[in-house]
Amino acid sequence: MERLRGTPVHENIPKTLERHLEAIHVTQARRKDEIHNAANPQRQGASYYNNEKDVLALVAAIKGLAVSIRKTRTALWCALQMTTNNLLKHGSETEGGLKGNSTQEKNSADPEDQGSKKEKHEKPMQISE
Repeated sequence: MERLRGTPVHENIPKTLERHLEAIHVTQARRKDEIHNAANPQRQGASYYNNEKDVLALVAAIKGLAVSIRKTRTALWCALQMTTNNLLKHGSETEGGLKGNSTQEKNSADPEDQGSKKEKHEKPMQISE
């Protein structure tokens, strides 16, 4: 997206991607710990506690990963919106044809449809008793 824009994206987007990669590494490490400890039980009485501890650590890591995924998807969507708006504003044509496939152009192509939609939304709703 930085290449398409010709300028760097907002600083929060690479930071979000770095945090997402870190969450992936933490989840992988917790899973490896769980597998290792399940395959090599240390003591008979302590194995249940260790297994439960490993599973709870893995659950926490997966929860953090899920939060990270949502934030990353949002950041990338914002970067895409800024990139496509920037390309449309400056009238740049790209190899992928972003200008011709934009939602804004499809919506502005038929002004009669927009007018009829506006009329429908401008009428106040009446509540009958």
